[in-house]
Amino acid sequence: MGIKPVETDLFIEYLNHLGLICIRHESSHYAFDYPPDKPQLDRPIVVRVKYKDIPLLHIHTNLKTLGKTHKDFEDWLKLPKKKRKGM
Repeated sequence: MGIKPVETDLFIEYLNHLGLICIRHESSHYAFDYPPDKPQLDRPIVVRVKYKDIPLLHIHTNLKTLGKTHKDFEDWLKLPKKKRKGM
């Protein structure tokens, strides 16, 4: 299948699924990290919500920062919507 650009809302849903929260936002950029009581990322995940889709390069670099693989993300995308939300 391979990773393709995905909708911004869907990628934010994935970040929430992993337990990340929006720690700040400025203009059209939202920064996500784990809650303060959990180990923090080396750098926050920045999502530009101004655009409909997240570019492939941004998905790749954000997954790398999270320590996740493309397969992890693809497997999550394959889940039915109800299961993704309930996890």
